[in-house]
Amino acid sequence: NDANLAAFWRIFTKWGGRPGSHLLLGSYATGDYTSLDPTGWVIIPPGGVVPAQESGSWHATYILEQKLWVDPCNPNRNIALYSPWSVADPDTSPFEWACNVALQGQGLCCCRENDTIGVGYFYTGLSNQFKNLLQPVAPLDDVHGFEMYYNAEVTPWFHLTADMQIVEPALRANDTAVVFGLRGKINL
Repeated sequence: NDANLAAFWRIFTKWGGRPGSHLLLGSYATGDYTSLDPTGWVIIPPGGVVPAQESGSWHATYILEQKLWVDPCNPNRNIALYSPWSVADPDTSPFEWACNVALQGQGLCCCRENDTIGVGYFYTGLSNQFKNLLQPVAPLDDVHGFEMYYNAEVTPWFHLTADMQIVEPALRANDTAVVFGLRGKINL
């Protein structure tokens, strides 16, 4: 489907003496894609639909990673901020923009150095064209939610993670989803 071009640039920083990085990523594709703008679609009776085409599509992302606290005696004990932000071509992508902000701590208790804990919030903005396209059949809103987890090192080769997510779904007719999870990981 023609050419796909991607580029990224990452810079490492030391804000307040603590490590971090900033990453920029962009992509462009020269192919032909289904347009999400419903005004360009053709309806052929009895019930056939021909979607419009759009030439080219793009996407851009910025990712922040920054340590907020680092134990001066053990750098593996820390609290970090992670935050990716993305935008995409609203004419060809159902997702116009998305963001995530998360805090993760590792080894916060001296006696549990390999345990991690995290909390995060995400927001996914659906493109207006995508919402308008599906409006007659399935009214949509943007998606957002909250997550928190705790990963415990039971043994050096076995980790157990408890996770809870609360998600406001895109489909207006659906209720808020509350999901609990438990995952075991064995490292051989």
